[in-house]
Amino acid sequence: MRRRGTRPVRGHETIPRARQYALLAASGAALSLAFPPIDFLPAAFLALVPFFYVLRHTRVTGFWSAFRPGLVAGISFFVPLLYWLVLLSANEMDNPIVMSGPLVLLVLLESSYWGLFSAAAVLVTRRTAFPSWLALPILWVACEQLRSLFIMGLTWGDLGYAGVVFPRVVQFASVTGVLGVSFWMALVSALVLELLEGGARRRRAVVVGLVLALVLPAAHGTLVMSRGYPERTIRVAVLQPNIEGKKKWDADYKHVSFDVLGELSAEAGRHEPDLVVWPETAAPSYLLRDETNYRRVVEAAVDAGCPVLTGMPDVEYLSNEPGDHVVHNSVLLVMPDGSHAGKYDKIHLVPFGEVIPGATLIPVLRKVDFGEADFAPGEERVVFELHAAKFSVLICYESIFPRLVRQFVAGGAELLVNVTNDVWYGRTSMPFQHASMAVMRSIENRRSLARSANSGVSLVVDPYGRVLERTPIFERTLIVYDLPVVEETTFYSRHGDVFAWTMLVLAGLLVAASIAFRSARQSPHLP
Repeated sequence: MRRRGTRPVRGHETIPRARQYALLAASGAALSLAFPPIDFLPAAFLALVPFFYVLRHTRVTGFWSAFRPGLVAGISFFVPLLYWLVLLSANEMDNPIVMSGPLVLLVLLESSYWGLFSAAAVLVTRRTAFPSWLALPILWVACEQLRSLFIMGLTWGDLGYAGVVFPRVVQFASVTGVLGVSFWMALVSALVLELLEGGARRRRAVVVGLVLALVLPAAHGTLVMSRGYPERTIRVAVLQPNIEGKKKWDADYKHVSFDVLGELSAEAGRHEPDLVVWPETAAPSYLLRDETNYRRVVEAAVDAGCPVLTGMPDVEYLSNEPGDHVVHNSVLLVMPDGSHAGKYDKIHLVPFGEVIPGATLIPVLRKVDFGEADFAPGEERVVFELHAAKFSVLICYESIFPRLVRQFVAGGAELLVNVTNDVWYGRTSMPFQHASMAVMRSIENRRSLARSANSGVSLVVDPYGRVLERTPIFERTLIVYDLPVVEETTFYSRHGDVFAWTMLVLAGLLVAASIAFRSARQSPHLP
Protein backbone atom coordinates (compact mmCIF):
# COMPACT_ATOMS: atom_id res chain seq x y z
CA MET A 1 0.00 0.00 0.00
CA ARG A 2 1.41 3.36 -1.00
CA ARG A 3 2.09 6.06 1.61
CA ARG A 4 -0.29 8.96 1.55
CA GLY A 5 1.03 11.84 -0.53
CA THR A 6 3.50 9.78 -2.55
CA ARG A 7 3.39 8.39 -6.03
CA PRO A 8 5.60 6.13 -8.12
CA VAL A 9 8.50 7.55 -10.11
CA ARG A 10 9.52 5.52 -13.13
CA GLY A 11 8.73 2.30 -11.39
CA HIS A 12 10.30 3.26 -8.04
CA GLU A 13 8.39 4.23 -4.91
CA THR A 14 9.27 7.57 -3.37
CA ILE A 15 11.08 7.47 -0.05
CA PRO A 16 10.01 9.14 3.23
CA ARG A 17 11.08 12.76 3.76
CA ALA A 18 13.12 12.00 6.89
CA ARG A 19 15.13 9.37 5.05
CA GLN A 20 15.68 11.78 2.19
CA TYR A 21 17.13 14.40 4.51
CA ALA A 22 19.37 11.81 6.19
CA LEU A 23 20.72 10.62 2.84
CA LEU A 24 21.23 14.17 1.55
CA ALA A 25 23.03 15.27 4.71
CA ALA A 26 25.24 12.19 4.63
CA SER A 27 26.02 12.75 0.95
CA GLY A 28 27.12 16.36 1.37
CA ALA A 29 29.10 15.75 4.55
CA ALA A 30 30.82 12.69 3.07
CA LEU A 31 31.85 14.64 -0.02
CA SER A 32 33.61 17.24 2.13
CA LEU A 33 35.98 14.46 3.24
CA ALA A 34 37.39 14.36 -0.30
CA PHE A 35 38.95 17.79 0.24
CA PRO A 36 41.88 18.94 2.39
CA PRO A 37 42.90 18.26 5.03
CA ILE A 38 41.28 14.78 4.85
CA ASP A 39 41.86 14.20 1.10
CA PHE A 40 39.87 10.94 1.06
CA LEU A 41 39.70 10.54 -2.71
CA PRO A 42 37.13 7.67 -2.83
CA ALA A 43 34.54 10.06 -1.38
CA ALA A 44 34.74 12.12 -4.58
CA PHE A 45 33.51 9.11 -6.57
CA LEU A 46 30.95 7.70 -4.14
CA ALA A 47 29.59 10.47 -1.91
CA LEU A 48 27.18 11.79 -4.57
CA VAL A 49 25.50 8.41 -4.99
CA PRO A 50 22.98 8.95 -2.12
CA PHE A 51 22.21 12.43 -3.48
CA PHE A 52 21.56 11.06 -6.98
CA TYR A 53 19.48 8.27 -5.43
CA VAL A 54 17.23 10.79 -3.68
CA LEU A 55 16.77 12.70 -6.94
CA ARG A 56 15.54 9.51 -8.55
CA HIS A 57 13.11 8.69 -5.72
CA THR A 58 11.94 12.05 -4.38
CA ARG A 59 8.30 13.08 -4.78
CA VAL A 60 8.06 16.20 -6.92
CA THR A 61 5.10 18.58 -6.89
CA GLY A 62 6.76 21.76 -8.14
CA PHE A 63 10.03 23.67 -8.43
CA TRP A 64 10.73 23.91 -4.69
CA SER A 65 10.38 20.17 -4.12
CA ALA A 66 12.88 19.57 -6.93
CA PHE A 67 15.21 22.37 -5.74
CA ARG A 68 15.17 21.38 -2.05
CA PRO A 69 17.28 18.16 -2.25
CA GLY A 70 20.19 20.02 -3.80
CA LEU A 71 19.92 22.85 -1.29
CA VAL A 72 20.00 20.43 1.65
CA ALA A 73 22.91 18.40 0.25
CA GLY A 74 24.77 21.61 -0.61
CA ILE A 75 24.42 23.02 2.89
CA SER A 76 25.68 19.73 4.33
CA PHE A 77 28.71 20.02 2.04
CA PHE A 78 29.59 23.69 2.26
CA VAL A 79 29.27 24.08 6.04
CA PRO A 80 32.11 21.62 6.84
CA LEU A 81 34.06 22.83 3.80
CA LEU A 82 33.86 26.57 4.61
CA TYR A 83 33.49 26.54 8.40
CA TRP A 84 36.82 28.37 8.70
CA LEU A 85 35.20 31.61 7.54
CA VAL A 86 33.42 32.00 10.86
CA LEU A 87 36.74 31.59 12.69
CA LEU A 88 38.40 34.42 10.77
CA SER A 89 37.56 36.97 13.48
CA ALA A 90 38.61 34.68 16.31
CA ASN A 91 42.07 34.24 14.81
CA GLU A 92 43.10 37.80 14.01
CA MET A 93 40.25 40.25 14.67
CA ASP A 94 38.16 41.37 17.61
CA ASN A 95 34.67 39.94 17.22
CA PRO A 96 34.45 36.13 16.86
CA ILE A 97 30.74 36.30 15.96
CA VAL A 98 30.84 38.87 13.17
CA MET A 99 31.66 36.36 10.41
CA SER A 100 28.79 33.95 11.15
CA GLY A 101 26.44 36.04 9.00
CA PRO A 102 28.71 36.01 5.93
CA LEU A 103 29.24 32.26 6.38
CA VAL A 104 25.49 31.61 6.34
CA LEU A 105 24.99 33.82 3.28
CA LEU A 106 27.90 32.25 1.41
CA VAL A 107 26.75 28.71 2.19
CA LEU A 108 23.22 29.50 1.03
CA LEU A 109 24.50 31.14 -2.14
CA GLU A 110 26.77 28.24 -3.08
CA SER A 111 24.17 25.64 -2.08
CA SER A 112 21.60 27.30 -4.34
CA TYR A 113 23.63 26.11 -7.33
CA TRP A 114 23.28 22.55 -6.05
CA GLY A 115 19.56 23.29 -5.82
CA LEU A 116 19.52 24.38 -9.46
CA PHE A 117 21.33 21.19 -10.35
CA SER A 118 18.79 19.00 -8.57
CA ALA A 119 15.84 20.87 -10.11
CA ALA A 120 17.34 20.51 -13.59
CA ALA A 121 18.23 16.85 -12.97
CA VAL A 122 14.68 15.99 -11.92
CA LEU A 123 13.31 17.83 -14.93
CA VAL A 124 15.59 16.18 -17.48
CA THR A 125 15.69 12.64 -16.14
CA ARG A 126 11.91 12.39 -15.75
CA ARG A 127 10.75 14.11 -18.92
CA THR A 128 13.23 12.92 -21.50
CA ALA A 129 14.68 9.61 -22.60
CA PHE A 130 18.22 11.01 -22.27
CA PRO A 131 20.32 8.56 -20.16
CA SER A 132 20.40 9.75 -16.58
CA TRP A 133 23.95 8.48 -16.09
CA LEU A 134 25.07 10.99 -18.72
CA ALA A 135 22.63 13.79 -17.93
CA LEU A 136 23.72 14.03 -14.29
CA PRO A 137 27.42 14.82 -14.94
CA ILE A 138 26.51 17.24 -17.76
CA LEU A 139 24.16 19.16 -15.47
CA TRP A 140 26.66 19.02 -12.60
CA VAL A 141 29.42 20.65 -14.68
CA ALA A 142 26.96 23.23 -16.04
CA CYS A 143 26.07 24.34 -12.52
CA GLU A 144 29.72 24.47 -11.45
CA GLN A 145 30.44 26.63 -14.50
CA LEU A 146 27.56 28.95 -13.59
CA ARG A 147 28.88 29.12 -10.03
CA SER A 148 32.22 30.46 -11.29
CA LEU A 149 30.76 33.39 -13.24
CA PHE A 150 30.13 37.03 -12.36
CA ILE A 151 31.63 39.12 -9.60
CA MET A 152 30.62 36.71 -6.82
CA GLY A 153 31.81 33.71 -8.82
CA LEU A 154 33.63 31.09 -6.80
CA THR A 155 35.23 27.75 -7.65
CA TRP A 156 35.90 26.72 -4.03
CA GLY A 157 34.53 23.22 -3.59
CA ASP A 158 34.33 22.29 -7.27
CA LEU A 159 34.27 18.51 -7.33
CA GLY A 160 37.31 18.19 -9.59
CA TYR A 161 39.68 19.73 -7.02
CA ALA A 162 39.52 16.49 -5.05
CA GLY A 163 41.63 14.90 -7.80
CA VAL A 164 44.69 17.02 -6.96
CA VAL A 165 45.72 14.48 -4.33
CA PHE A 166 46.40 11.91 -7.09
CA PRO A 167 47.66 13.94 -10.10
CA ARG A 168 48.37 10.90 -12.28
CA VAL A 169 44.65 10.30 -12.91
CA VAL A 170 43.70 13.90 -13.71
CA GLN A 171 46.22 14.88 -16.38
CA PHE A 172 43.35 15.26 -18.85
CA ALA A 173 42.59 18.54 -17.05
CA SER A 174 45.20 20.02 -19.41
CA VAL A 175 42.44 19.70 -22.04
CA THR A 176 39.19 20.08 -20.11
CA GLY A 177 40.20 22.17 -17.12
CA VAL A 178 39.18 21.27 -13.58
CA LEU A 179 35.52 20.90 -14.60
CA GLY A 180 36.44 17.97 -16.81
CA VAL A 181 37.58 16.22 -13.63
CA SER A 182 34.26 17.18 -12.02
CA PHE A 183 32.45 15.57 -14.95
CA TRP A 184 34.48 12.38 -14.55
CA MET A 185 33.78 12.06 -10.84
CA ALA A 186 30.06 12.80 -11.22
CA LEU A 187 29.91 10.28 -14.08
CA VAL A 188 31.38 7.55 -11.87
CA SER A 189 28.80 8.31 -9.16
CA ALA A 190 25.99 8.13 -11.71
CA LEU A 191 27.29 4.81 -13.05
CA VAL A 192 27.54 3.39 -9.52
CA LEU A 193 23.88 4.28 -8.99
CA GLU A 194 23.01 2.54 -12.28
CA LEU A 195 24.91 -0.52 -11.08
CA LEU A 196 22.97 -0.59 -7.81
CA GLU A 197 19.52 0.05 -9.28
CA GLY A 198 19.69 -1.08 -12.88
CA GLY A 199 18.39 -4.42 -14.05
CA ALA A 200 20.59 -7.48 -14.39
CA ARG A 201 20.56 -7.09 -18.18
CA ARG A 202 22.27 -3.70 -17.93
CA ARG A 203 24.76 -4.41 -15.17
CA ARG A 204 27.39 -5.93 -17.42
CA ALA A 205 27.44 -2.82 -19.61
CA VAL A 206 27.58 -0.58 -16.55
CA VAL A 207 30.50 -2.54 -15.09
CA VAL A 208 32.37 -2.17 -18.38
CA GLY A 209 31.63 1.56 -18.35
CA LEU A 210 32.91 1.91 -14.78
CA VAL A 211 36.11 0.03 -15.55
CA LEU A 212 36.79 2.18 -18.59
CA ALA A 213 35.98 5.36 -16.66
CA LEU A 214 38.57 4.47 -14.02
CA VAL A 215 41.27 2.89 -16.18
CA LEU A 216 41.44 5.30 -19.12
CA PRO A 217 42.35 8.45 -17.12
CA ALA A 218 45.02 6.52 -15.19
CA ALA A 219 46.48 5.14 -18.43
CA HIS A 220 46.45 8.59 -20.03
CA GLY A 221 48.15 10.15 -17.02
CA THR A 222 50.83 7.45 -16.92
CA LEU A 223 51.58 8.06 -20.60
CA VAL A 224 51.73 11.84 -20.20
CA MET A 225 53.94 11.77 -17.10
CA SER A 226 56.34 9.26 -18.67
CA ARG A 227 57.66 12.08 -20.86
CA GLY A 228 59.70 13.40 -17.94
CA TYR A 229 60.92 16.96 -17.40
CA PRO A 230 62.55 19.41 -19.80
CA GLU A 231 66.23 20.10 -19.08
CA ARG A 232 65.70 23.83 -18.58
CA THR A 233 65.10 24.85 -14.97
CA ILE A 234 64.85 27.90 -12.74
CA ARG A 235 66.04 27.81 -9.13
CA VAL A 236 63.40 29.48 -6.97
CA ALA A 237 63.65 30.29 -3.27
CA VAL A 238 60.22 30.46 -1.59
CA LEU A 239 60.15 32.26 1.76
CA GLN A 240 57.69 31.61 4.59
CA PRO A 241 58.41 34.29 7.24
CA ASN A 242 55.43 33.43 9.47
CA ILE A 243 54.81 36.99 10.66
CA GLU A 244 51.69 37.63 12.73
CA GLY A 245 48.94 39.49 10.89
CA LYS A 246 48.46 42.25 13.44
CA LYS A 247 52.15 42.83 14.09
CA LYS A 248 53.07 43.20 10.44
CA TRP A 249 51.05 46.41 10.13
CA ASP A 250 52.26 47.79 13.47
CA ALA A 251 54.63 50.69 12.72
CA ASP A 252 56.82 49.71 15.67
CA TYR A 253 57.15 46.17 14.33
CA LYS A 254 57.74 46.99 10.66
CA HIS A 255 61.51 46.77 10.95
CA VAL A 256 61.21 43.26 12.38
CA SER A 257 59.35 42.12 9.25
CA PHE A 258 62.17 43.36 7.04
CA ASP A 259 64.76 41.81 9.37
CA VAL A 260 63.13 38.38 9.14
CA LEU A 261 62.72 38.60 5.36
CA GLY A 262 66.31 39.80 4.97
CA GLU A 263 67.70 36.94 7.05
CA LEU A 264 65.72 34.33 5.09
CA SER A 265 66.81 35.91 1.80
CA ALA A 266 70.46 35.78 2.84
CA GLU A 267 70.04 32.12 3.81
CA ALA A 268 68.45 31.44 0.42
CA GLY A 269 71.36 33.22 -1.27
CA ARG A 270 73.73 30.48 -0.14
CA HIS A 271 71.93 28.19 -2.64
CA GLU A 272 72.43 30.65 -5.53
CA PRO A 273 68.78 31.00 -6.60
CA ASP A 274 67.54 32.75 -9.73
CA LEU A 275 64.59 34.28 -7.88
CA VAL A 276 63.57 34.84 -4.25
CA VAL A 277 59.83 35.07 -3.58
CA TRP A 278 58.35 36.90 -0.60
CA PRO A 279 54.64 36.44 0.30
CA GLU A 280 51.65 38.69 -0.36
CA THR A 281 52.10 42.17 1.21
CA ALA A 282 55.36 40.92 2.75
CA ALA A 283 56.65 44.49 2.63
CA PRO A 284 54.19 46.48 4.82
CA SER A 285 55.03 49.73 3.07
CA TYR A 286 54.40 51.73 -0.10
CA LEU A 287 57.84 50.74 -1.35
CA LEU A 288 57.83 52.93 -4.45
CA ARG A 289 57.27 55.97 -2.18
CA ASP A 290 59.38 54.81 0.76
CA GLU A 291 63.08 55.03 -0.09
CA THR A 292 64.25 53.65 3.27
CA ASN A 293 62.29 50.41 3.09
CA TYR A 294 62.84 50.06 -0.65
CA ARG A 295 66.60 50.05 0.05
CA ARG A 296 66.04 47.23 2.54
CA VAL A 297 64.50 45.10 -0.20
CA VAL A 298 67.42 45.97 -2.51
CA GLU A 299 69.85 44.90 0.24
CA ALA A 300 67.99 41.59 0.52
CA ALA A 301 68.32 41.13 -3.25
CA VAL A 302 72.06 41.83 -3.00
CA ASP A 303 72.43 39.32 -0.17
CA ALA A 304 70.45 36.73 -2.14
CA GLY A 305 72.43 37.45 -5.30
CA CYS A 306 69.26 37.58 -7.41
CA PRO A 307 66.00 39.53 -7.85
CA VAL A 308 63.46 39.59 -5.02
CA LEU A 309 59.74 39.42 -5.79
CA THR A 310 57.81 40.99 -2.93
CA GLY A 311 54.17 41.58 -2.22
CA MET A 312 53.29 45.12 -1.15
CA PRO A 313 50.50 47.69 -1.17
CA ASP A 314 50.92 50.43 -3.76
CA VAL A 315 49.26 53.82 -3.90
CA GLU A 316 48.45 55.61 -7.15
CA TYR A 317 47.62 59.32 -7.00
CA LEU A 318 45.09 60.31 -9.65
CA SER A 319 45.45 64.06 -9.16
CA ASN A 320 46.81 66.61 -6.72
CA GLU A 321 43.46 66.75 -4.93
CA PRO A 322 43.52 65.35 -1.36
CA GLY A 323 42.13 61.82 -1.19
CA ASP A 324 42.09 61.39 -4.97
CA HIS A 325 44.04 58.15 -5.06
CA VAL A 326 43.63 54.38 -5.27
CA VAL A 327 45.51 51.58 -3.54
CA HIS A 328 46.49 48.31 -5.20
CA ASN A 329 47.45 44.91 -3.82
CA SER A 330 50.66 44.48 -5.79
CA VAL A 331 53.92 42.61 -6.29
CA LEU A 332 57.19 44.26 -7.26
CA LEU A 333 60.29 42.65 -8.79
CA VAL A 334 63.33 44.33 -7.22
CA MET A 335 66.77 43.85 -8.79
CA PRO A 336 70.12 43.74 -6.93
CA ASP A 337 71.27 46.87 -8.79
CA GLY A 338 68.51 48.91 -7.14
CA SER A 339 66.13 49.04 -10.08
CA HIS A 340 62.78 47.30 -10.31
CA ALA A 341 61.79 45.17 -13.31
CA GLY A 342 58.03 45.46 -13.21
CA LYS A 343 54.95 45.58 -11.00
CA TYR A 344 51.70 43.65 -11.09
CA ASP A 345 48.47 44.88 -9.49
CA LYS A 346 46.01 42.22 -8.42
CA ILE A 347 43.15 41.97 -10.92
CA HIS A 348 40.61 39.69 -9.21
CA LEU A 349 39.89 41.16 -5.78
CA VAL A 350 38.12 39.36 -2.94
CA PRO A 351 34.48 40.58 -2.69
CA PHE A 352 33.84 42.25 0.68
CA GLY A 353 37.44 41.49 1.73
CA GLU A 354 39.26 43.77 -0.70
CA VAL A 355 36.46 45.53 -2.54
CA ILE A 356 32.70 46.16 -2.26
CA PRO A 357 31.01 44.66 -5.34
CA GLY A 358 29.27 47.31 -7.42
CA ALA A 359 30.82 50.27 -5.57
CA THR A 360 32.05 51.81 -8.83
CA LEU A 361 28.50 51.77 -10.22
CA ILE A 362 26.66 52.64 -7.01
CA PRO A 363 28.68 55.35 -5.19
CA VAL A 364 26.72 55.02 -1.93
CA LEU A 365 28.25 51.56 -1.46
CA ARG A 366 31.64 53.21 -0.98
CA LYS A 367 30.42 54.46 2.37
CA VAL A 368 29.61 50.94 3.59
CA ASP A 369 32.37 49.58 5.83
CA PHE A 370 32.79 45.79 6.05
CA GLY A 371 36.38 46.16 7.23
CA GLU A 372 37.54 45.57 3.65
CA ALA A 373 40.88 46.82 2.35
CA ASP A 374 39.31 48.97 -0.41
CA PHE A 375 41.81 48.03 -3.09
CA ALA A 376 41.42 49.00 -6.74
CA PRO A 377 41.75 46.20 -9.30
CA GLY A 378 44.66 46.08 -11.71
CA GLU A 379 44.09 45.91 -15.44
CA GLU A 380 47.26 44.47 -17.00
CA ARG A 381 48.22 40.79 -17.05
CA VAL A 382 51.93 41.18 -16.42
CA VAL A 383 54.55 38.65 -17.49
CA PHE A 384 57.89 39.23 -15.74
CA GLU A 385 61.08 38.27 -17.56
CA LEU A 386 64.28 36.84 -16.09
CA HIS A 387 67.12 35.13 -17.90
CA ALA A 388 65.96 31.78 -16.49
CA ALA A 389 62.24 32.04 -17.28
CA LYS A 390 59.25 34.27 -17.86
CA PHE A 391 56.69 34.14 -15.05
CA SER A 392 53.42 35.60 -13.85
CA VAL A 393 52.15 36.11 -10.34
CA LEU A 394 48.83 35.06 -8.81
CA ILE A 395 48.06 37.10 -5.73
CA CYS A 396 46.16 35.23 -3.02
CA TYR A 397 42.92 33.71 -4.26
CA GLU A 398 43.57 34.59 -7.90
CA SER A 399 45.00 31.06 -7.99
CA ILE A 400 41.49 29.57 -7.75
CA PHE A 401 40.30 31.09 -11.04
CA PRO A 402 41.30 28.90 -14.00
CA ARG A 403 40.31 31.45 -16.64
CA LEU A 404 42.53 34.17 -15.21
CA VAL A 405 45.54 31.88 -14.81
CA ARG A 406 45.35 30.44 -18.32
CA GLN A 407 45.41 33.99 -19.71
CA PHE A 408 48.79 34.56 -18.04
CA VAL A 409 50.14 31.37 -19.60
CA ALA A 410 48.67 32.17 -23.00
CA GLY A 411 50.45 35.52 -22.68
CA GLY A 412 53.84 33.86 -22.31
CA ALA A 413 54.29 32.86 -18.65
CA GLU A 414 56.54 29.78 -18.34
CA LEU A 415 56.31 29.63 -14.53
CA LEU A 416 53.48 30.39 -12.13
CA VAL A 417 54.19 32.14 -8.82
CA ASN A 418 51.50 32.34 -6.16
CA VAL A 419 51.92 34.70 -3.17
CA THR A 420 49.41 34.76 -0.34
CA ASN A 421 48.88 35.46 3.34
CA ASP A 422 46.53 32.97 4.98
CA VAL A 423 47.58 33.78 8.55
CA TRP A 424 44.09 35.19 9.20
CA TYR A 425 42.51 31.72 9.08
CA GLY A 426 44.59 30.12 11.80
CA ARG A 427 45.07 26.37 12.04
CA THR A 428 41.96 25.53 10.03
CA SER A 429 41.57 23.61 6.79
CA MET A 430 41.56 26.82 4.72
CA PRO A 431 45.33 27.07 4.06
CA PHE A 432 45.41 23.46 2.86
CA GLN A 433 42.35 23.87 0.61
CA HIS A 434 43.73 27.09 -0.85
CA ALA A 435 47.10 25.51 -1.64
CA SER A 436 45.46 22.44 -3.17
CA MET A 437 43.46 24.53 -5.62
CA ALA A 438 46.60 26.32 -6.80
CA VAL A 439 48.13 22.94 -7.67
CA MET A 440 45.35 22.28 -10.19
CA ARG A 441 46.56 25.31 -12.17
CA SER A 442 49.87 23.48 -12.75
CA ILE A 443 48.05 20.48 -14.20
CA GLU A 444 45.76 22.55 -16.42
CA ASN A 445 48.58 24.65 -17.86
CA ARG A 446 51.54 22.23 -17.56
CA ARG A 447 53.50 24.80 -15.59
CA SER A 448 55.66 24.57 -12.51
CA LEU A 449 54.33 26.51 -9.54
CA ALA A 450 56.15 28.23 -6.67
CA ARG A 451 53.89 29.27 -3.80
CA SER A 452 54.99 31.58 -1.00
CA ALA A 453 52.50 31.84 1.88
CA ASN A 454 53.30 33.98 4.91
CA SER A 455 52.26 31.30 7.40
CA GLY A 456 51.93 28.36 4.98
CA VAL A 457 51.19 26.26 3.11
CA SER A 458 54.20 27.16 0.91
CA LEU A 459 55.13 24.65 -1.76
CA VAL A 460 56.75 23.95 -5.11
CA VAL A 461 54.97 21.90 -7.78
CA ASP A 462 56.15 20.30 -11.01
CA PRO A 463 54.34 20.78 -14.37
CA TYR A 464 52.30 17.61 -13.75
CA GLY A 465 50.89 18.80 -10.42
CA ARG A 466 53.18 16.71 -8.22
CA VAL A 467 54.07 18.54 -5.01
CA LEU A 468 57.87 18.38 -4.79
CA GLU A 469 58.16 19.99 -1.38
CA ARG A 470 55.79 21.69 1.04
CA THR A 471 56.03 23.42 4.40
CA PRO A 472 54.05 22.97 7.62
CA ILE A 473 51.84 25.89 8.61
CA PHE A 474 52.95 28.49 11.16
CA GLU A 475 56.63 27.70 10.83
CA ARG A 476 59.40 30.10 9.72
CA THR A 477 61.21 28.37 6.88
CA LEU A 478 62.09 28.42 3.19
CA ILE A 479 62.22 26.12 0.16
CA VAL A 480 64.84 26.26 -2.58
CA TYR A 481 64.14 24.10 -5.64
CA ASP A 482 65.09 23.76 -9.30
CA LEU A 483 61.75 23.86 -11.11
CA PRO A 484 61.32 22.64 -14.70
CA VAL A 485 60.51 25.35 -17.23
CA VAL A 486 58.03 24.30 -19.93
CA GLU A 487 57.45 26.41 -23.03
CA GLU A 488 54.75 24.29 -24.70
CA THR A 489 51.19 25.33 -23.93
CA THR A 490 48.26 22.99 -23.30
CA PHE A 491 44.92 22.91 -25.08
CA TYR A 492 43.36 24.44 -21.98
CA SER A 493 45.91 27.29 -21.88
CA ARG A 494 45.26 28.11 -25.54
CA HIS A 495 41.48 27.65 -25.73
CA GLY A 496 40.13 27.85 -22.19
CA ASP A 497 36.84 26.41 -20.95
CA VAL A 498 35.65 24.85 -24.21
CA PHE A 499 34.57 21.73 -22.34
CA ALA A 500 32.75 23.60 -19.56
CA TRP A 501 30.91 25.89 -21.98
CA THR A 502 29.93 22.89 -24.09
CA MET A 503 28.44 21.21 -21.03
CA LEU A 504 26.56 24.40 -20.16
CA VAL A 505 25.09 24.58 -23.66
CA LEU A 506 24.12 20.89 -23.58
CA ALA A 507 22.52 21.37 -20.18
CA GLY A 508 20.52 24.30 -21.53
CA LEU A 509 19.34 22.23 -24.47
CA LEU A 510 18.32 19.36 -22.18
CA VAL A 511 16.36 21.65 -19.90
CA ALA A 512 14.74 23.37 -22.88
CA ALA A 513 13.78 19.99 -24.34
CA SER A 514 12.25 18.99 -21.00
CA ILE A 515 10.16 22.16 -20.84
CA ALA A 516 9.07 21.75 -24.44
CA PHE A 517 8.07 18.16 -23.74
CA ARG A 518 5.85 19.29 -20.88
CA SER A 519 4.29 22.02 -23.02
CA ALA A 520 3.51 19.46 -25.70
CA ARG A 521 1.79 17.23 -23.16
CA GLN A 522 0.03 20.24 -21.52
CA SER A 523 0.28 18.48 -18.19
CA PRO A 524 -0.35 20.57 -15.06
CA HIS A 525 1.91 18.35 -12.96
CA LEU A 526 5.50 17.21 -13.11
CA PRO A 527 5.63 13.56 -14.18
